[in-house]
Amino acid sequence: KIASRSGEPALNYATDEDTRGFDPDPESNRFDLGTDPLEYARLRAQTVTELMPGLVDRMVKDGEDYTVARRAFNVLLSQQGQAMFFASRNIGGLSTSRSHKGDKDGKPPVTLVDAKVQRDSLALLEQNVLSDKPFQFPADLYNKLGVSNWLHWGTSPANRKDFAVHETVLMWQDRVLDQIMSPTVLRRMHDAELKLPAEADVLTTAELIERVAKAVYSEVDAVKEGEFTNRKPAISSLRRNLQRSYLKRISSLAMGKSSAPDDCQTVAFAELGALNARIDALLKGPAKLDSYSRAHLQETSSRIQKVLDA
Repeated sequence: KIASRSGEPALNYATDEDTRGFDPDPESNRFDLGTDPLEYARLRAQTVTELMPGLVDRMVKDGEDYTVARRAFNVLLSQQGQAMFFASRNIGGLSTSRSHKGDKDGKPPVTLVDAKVQRDSLALLEQNVLSDKPFQFPADLYNKLGVSNWLHWGTSPANRKDFAVHETVLMWQDRVLDQIMSPTVLRRMHDAELKLPAEADVLTTAELIERVAKAVYSEVDAVKEGEFTNRKPAISSLRRNLQRSYLKRISSLAMGKSSAPDDCQTVAFAELGALNARIDALLKGPAKLDSYSRAHLQETSSRIQKVLDA
């Protein structure tokens, strides 16, 4: 009798095998709060933005060491990162149901996540993950994130006394890139194009690949002129790291070294060609690039050309 009421919202049911990152249902998560992963991610990002200012003064009292500030900082980063990962599961996502035929208010076994929700999720990721703006913290904050000197059985000493900024930020960016660019998600999105009428709106794999590339390499289109220095580069170090990481993924996709659909391979190939042309225009343009950005773009162009040739 209870099972026949499966269509009731309060009886939504899923188990651990529905909750891994590559599983399709974005509403089945561990440790989220609320019924809307996208809204939860927005609120988490807002909360972290509000809590970061004055973090050290709030967390560390006179006479205490600074280790608690480091823990609090990591907690805030991980809360935002985990929430953004929840939102990323909307992209290529499917709402699943275990209802049986005839159950009151029962849903089909599979329903595509609305295209608008997917695009809104992608826009949120563009702003909060595929950007360096959310990670622009006051420089002096990093120097107050103390490391614990406690060493005992069962503890692992820190390899570095300072905070590994680039590694930590890229770790959360990589987690989202791994999700939205995974072959499983791309195959699911590619199949979804046949699961709705041609006139219905669908977030296609082509649109996803093109948007992510544009977001990751936004400076290639935005920088037209100006003079940059190594301390104020055209492309920040956090962004250069993200671009290198993304280039490895899209290159692997373009060369067919992934189980993603062949259509994704051809779109990735075309996107790399277009990107290389824009990089070439920037390198030959009037902007006086800093050493970091120029070297980064030159290497990127060389790598892209090798992929295209291969």
